[in-house]
Amino acid sequence: MRKTSDELRRTFIEFFKERGHPHLPQAPLVPLDDPTLLFTSAGMVQFKPYFSSPDPPPHRRAVTVQRCLRLTDVENVGLTVRHATFFEMLGNFSFGDYFKKEAIEWAWEFATRVLGMTPERLFPSVYKEDQEAFDLWANHIGLGAKRVTRLGEKDNFWGPAGGSGACGPCSEIYWDQGQGVGCGRPECGPGCDCERYLEFWNLVFPQFDQLPTGERRPLANRGIDTGMGLERLTMILQRSPSVFETDLLLPIGDAARRLGSPKAAGSDRGRRAARVITDHIRALVFACAEGVRPSNEGRGYVVRRLLRRAARFGRDLGIEGPFLSRLVPVVVSQMTHHDEYEYLNREESAVAAVILEEETRFEQTLERGLARFEETVAGLERKKIKAFPGAIAFQLYDTYGFPIDLTVEMAGERGLTVDLPGYESAMKEQRERAQREARFENRRAAGDWRTLTPGAHSEFVGYDRWEVDGVWIRDVRDAVPGSDGAAAIELTLDTTPFYAESGGQVADTGTLESGTGSGARVKLRVVDVYKDGDRIVHRGVFVEGGAASLHAGPYRALVDASERVATQRNHSATHLLHAALRGRFGKELKQAGSLVAPDRLRFDFTHSKALTSEDVHAIESAVNEKIMDDLAVEIEWTSLKKAQEEGAMALFGEKYGERVRQVIVPGFSRELCGGCHVRRTGEIGYFRIESEAAVSSGTRRIEAVTGALAYRRAEEDRATLRELGASVGAGREQLKERVAALQEAVRLLQSEHAKKSREGLRDQVERLIAEAAKQDPPIVVAEVTAAGVEEMREAGDLIRRKLPNGGGLLAAAVEGKLSVVASVGSALQGALSAADWAKDAVSIAEGKGGGKPEQAVAGAKDASRIKDVLERGRAFARERLKAGGRV
Repeated sequence: MRKTSDELRRTFIEFFKERGHPHLPQAPLVPLDDPTLLFTSAGMVQFKPYFSSPDPPPHRRAVTVQRCLRLTDVENVGLTVRHATFFEMLGNFSFGDYFKKEAIEWAWEFATRVLGMTPERLFPSVYKEDQEAFDLWANHIGLGAKRVTRLGEKDNFWGPAGGSGACGPCSEIYWDQGQGVGCGRPECGPGCDCERYLEFWNLVFPQFDQLPTGERRPLANRGIDTGMGLERLTMILQRSPSVFETDLLLPIGDAARRLGSPKAAGSDRGRRAARVITDHIRALVFACAEGVRPSNEGRGYVVRRLLRRAARFGRDLGIEGPFLSRLVPVVVSQMTHHDEYEYLNREESAVAAVILEEETRFEQTLERGLARFEETVAGLERKKIKAFPGAIAFQLYDTYGFPIDLTVEMAGERGLTVDLPGYESAMKEQRERAQREARFENRRAAGDWRTLTPGAHSEFVGYDRWEVDGVWIRDVRDAVPGSDGAAAIELTLDTTPFYAESGGQVADTGTLESGTGSGARVKLRVVDVYKDGDRIVHRGVFVEGGAASLHAGPYRALVDASERVATQRNHSATHLLHAALRGRFGKELKQAGSLVAPDRLRFDFTHSKALTSEDVHAIESAVNEKIMDDLAVEIEWTSLKKAQEEGAMALFGEKYGERVRQVIVPGFSRELCGGCHVRRTGEIGYFRIESEAAVSSGTRRIEAVTGALAYRRAEEDRATLRELGASVGAGREQLKERVAALQEAVRLLQSEHAKKSREGLRDQVERLIAEAAKQDPPIVVAEVTAAGVEEMREAGDLIRRKLPNGGGLLAAAVEGKLSVVASVGSALQGALSAADWAKDAVSIAEGKGGGKPEQAVAGAKDASRIKDVLERGRAFARERLKAGGRV
């Protein structure tokens, strides 16, 4: 019986639940707590600490369905029947519990007995050095040695995700699609690049922990990490020709094809285009629903790349104009059949708006960019050159918005390779997109952890206690010196009051000092605190003593109270700001990032338009109203489910446990938050918005201050108003009217000046025309006095009307810069072009310009070069008219 993709998902979960695996929620697509990854790329990403930590994991087994995004095979999407960037991974996991035997037994049972897959068409592969897995398949399952393929590290050694962490050998299960599929070579088998043997389930045996240096050590909790692609499994069981023709993805592809032409859809290029669009729009919907917005770096760059790639493929399907946003409802409808994706319904309109805005912007330059690309390719083909110039690739990126990957792919389709060194040279500093914040880069350890005292570590008590005596160092390691060259050390404590940077809140600073009678005197300045797995790592610089005198303890840990108080004010104010923004613009507004520091707060949010002054005033007033009300800030620990039922905002990208901490301002704000807050809103004092601006397409940023700093800024404004009032002779109440009156007086004076300037310029040009009319042909080349370029255009029009068989080149210093207007009468345009004339004249002063044959405008920065420009202009006109037989 044919199963739907939803039925397969449920069947997998129930099978492993019956075998002691709790069904755990999947991780967000955006793993903000793992800086090594842009997106969740496998089901085990959220479980990386379970494998490597020496502490017992909260679960020994688990089963999940995980949404994933990988770009490693993006070029193959649509070319093969199996590749996708976005997919759902079915996974069962063991953390120090069962190992290879049970994993292989259950995989075989599920595939053959539960799903009814034909055993003779299933072929496992193992890592070439993994004799245990080979024997389990060949002897224990009974397939025999000939049915089990040994492959190398490229195919059968997995991980680690992000470059470090759990990894190990793996065993993949392939489905034989039959002799009529694939390369047809006698030696074809599992691991062949053709389509015959389709890998659909990977059983990974994590038993090593790979360090950033590449060294592999035994894992604390060796285990099992399996991943089976739902799309590939559905393809096999529904007997579909590709993953794109299953019940899950076919409706999306059909919707895309309806937007184009039947003829285009029936071509090979059209079929590939429909598959690419189907895959990419699904990835875009999920990424944008979790707050990622198109940009030129990090996750935003991935979204921009996928969107523009899909938009380009729309041409191959016969689609004209922006179309991707029209597919969003289809994706949401297909993916919300089960509860874990219900949030897509809430985000649908916001996601569609983001995609439409980005695609519309790209549409404005797409056709011109494609024309530039085709023009370049045509020239290369004529010259039989196979290298696409890096400088043109950069121009396509910088001017037309083509990601370099798109240019490389388009060039490859035409048999060309892009000169990437040339592109990178032209890109300069733009080429270097930092994947991680500089601060994270500075958190590099220079040594291994050394244990000073055994026992539990990293108990955070800093919500209520900012000073703790009797603290013991558990582990210590050397650290790379800071930018100031000071020797640094990193350590974990049994108990700590120091808040580790998380959720946008900066880390605490303070001191750690030994007491009397506890060995040598040691004092450390704590300059940074961050999380590394389950550790709270303190980075310290020695103030007294040194590494040689460091001992286990006890110590006194003291948080810098003035900085913590200010940070708490700003964090609570951030929650109030978030609630005020949602109250003003609607619940679809989402947080897109934040910074909570002692001296300021920064809040990024999804919104497509700039805030008006009325918006800013209303939001600021709403926050200050709650501050004036002096409301209690309540903390409540509940289950995640209960918190969500109560309406608490859970931010995408944040990882929540089974118990969550709610920060509540009754009747106004309720968020899941692990940060530090004031006890009552009145402690914030005063909230003041300093700026509001766009940070990327569809994302705005507010920066604000609170407390004494906000009052100080307000007093500075008050002093400025007093000074302005005194300078214009008006009190505070009359200042607005007085300034308006002065502005009107200035406007009238400027209007009168412009009128006189135009009249003066007209008189000047009339005299020049009269003098030029004595020549044949009549040509005006002169410096004039003008207030603006528009006046000069009018003067050029006058020359063209009065001298239809002549022309003129006028130059003037306008606001400190050189401006030039060239004008040519209709009878002379065959011999002299105004555009060429103006452009050549300013070239001597490194200027630029352009226009039409009858009139053009040009300019240069250096107004002192007017005489040089006019002289070159005379020579250019003389040369062109002579060549045309006019002189």
